[in-house]
Amino acid sequence: MIDLIITQPTLGPATLFTRNFRVHAGIPIGLYTDGARSPVVLVYGDVSEAMIHDLSEHYRGIIAIPCMESDNIPERPSSYETMTVRAPILATMQNLERDGFDGFVKTFEGGPLVLKGKVGDSLVLLFTADLIKATIRVLSGELEKSNETDRIGRPVPPPDSVTYAPAVSFHFNLIENAIRYTFRRLGLPLLSIPRWPGSAPLAVFLSHDVDVVRKWTYKRSIYEILLGMKSLLGMKSERLKNTVSSIFEAMKGRDPYWNFDELLFMENGSDFKSTWFFAPYGGKYNVRERDFDPVYHRKPSEIAAMIRRLIDNGCEIGLHGTRSAHLEVSALKSQLDFFESRLGQRLRGVRQHYLMFNRKQSFEAAADARLLYDSTLGFNDKAGFRNGMASPFFPFSSQHNAGGLVEIPLVFMDTCFIHRDEDPEAIMRHVTEAYLYAKAAGGMFSSLVHPGNMNQMEVPALNSFYHSLLARFRMDNAHSMTGAEIAMWWRQREAVLKNLEYGETMWRIRGVELPRGMELSISAKNISSMRFSIDGVSGESSVEHDTLTIKPDDVDPGAGIVIKQKK
Repeated sequence: MIDLIITQPTLGPATLFTRNFRVHAGIPIGLYTDGARSPVVLVYGDVSEAMIHDLSEHYRGIIAIPCMESDNIPERPSSYETMTVRAPILATMQNLERDGFDGFVKTFEGGPLVLKGKVGDSLVLLFTADLIKATIRVLSGELEKSNETDRIGRPVPPPDSVTYAPAVSFHFNLIENAIRYTFRRLGLPLLSIPRWPGSAPLAVFLSHDVDVVRKWTYKRSIYEILLGMKSLLGMKSERLKNTVSSIFEAMKGRDPYWNFDELLFMENGSDFKSTWFFAPYGGKYNVRERDFDPVYHRKPSEIAAMIRRLIDNGCEIGLHGTRSAHLEVSALKSQLDFFESRLGQRLRGVRQHYLMFNRKQSFEAAADARLLYDSTLGFNDKAGFRNGMASPFFPFSSQHNAGGLVEIPLVFMDTCFIHRDEDPEAIMRHVTEAYLYAKAAGGMFSSLVHPGNMNQMEVPALNSFYHSLLARFRMDNAHSMTGAEIAMWWRQREAVLKNLEYGETMWRIRGVELPRGMELSISAKNISSMRFSIDGVSGESSVEHDTLTIKPDDVDPGAGIVIKQKK
């Protein structure tokens, strides 16, 4: 357990940081109030010499982050180098020289990001930037609240300097690494939960928004034929040939937008699974209320049969919210009820059509509709990290009405090939860079591919690029999860961490279920010479480098699991 001490009030909800940091890092951390103390403390706020000296009377290790009056996020942020990328620091670097302290972590530009020294017998790591205030501002969406909306009412996102990389994830990793380093230097074992099932290095969330299910409607056929005939005037016959050929294929039952089986085969062949977001269909949903509302031109029975085939192949079905679903819980519940009555099951997640979103209402509507997660926050014209996260996060504290909702941010949407004024090669490089950032952060890469866009006539570069992405995921041992699995995993991680009891030589987890694939790690510099007993569970364990990994079988929540360090 790590103690957290906040020495002065924050301008934003500090729980937004503490809750998300704890689950992201997999390290139990709690606000210290009274009683027994942990050996290491994370202090935020007043990090003056007097304050650090007082804390050194109680703690062997201190990680200190200053609370700065200024909350400006630099237009050109400093950065530090990880093993593979340069990670941005969304806070102004401060001059915090202290006698006896030396630069420990330096920025790419050469200045100190973390100082290291000793106060009394305590090891102290002192950050020179207010990472927590910047984290709260980006996670809360505060940077979007004062901005204007676009032509259809979506919030205008923060600038590229904030969103091109998962800066908040990197902030969390910096603080986590400082904690891990402190425990190693002190010779103390640190128990944590690896971020992904089976200690996978990263996760992928593959998803598909189903906007249309038939390309060659009567009106579309006439329109495309006329365009093809017009191109003949310019001595270009290729478009007309392709149109006529595709229409004839559709007449044989092979419409290019009805390509679910091809995508299933492609993803299952890589041992991946995906989430498909369907809009309600039939009846009143065959009439648009807005120009961009999806309407499915197929028999409802055909669509329902395809949905069941997707479910039978291990996929998840989510709601593609339409009309007023992002604003009104009544509209959202109505659309969810439609699927429950038609499919006999409740959907667990939503992605709003056209990424429609209102920060004041959309989270609350989703929570009131008893949804588990939302996956709307992203961009339709570029790859990026809208809230700075390459992993799921909780948009509110646990006390908020929407505190149980998990946000699964969207990193890559295939419409960037359509809306971005760049050649396909440049766009593919941008998407690949975003993936490398997510991988370097040990996070999650989420993608959205519309089935219709996989057709060569729509987005020529997409099909082969998606193939290459899947191959890269497989090569990097990425763990594939549906949206519901990711959200449940994140909530279960939080429950386990909150129920973890800590003593000087003992850890106990009880009263909560450990999900399948959840492993426990104990790290220490001399772990190979330490001995532990593990009670209440069977399973496997292994030691690699400085980490003991415990892979428990089923754990009885009542009895729990107890790990003791033997002397």
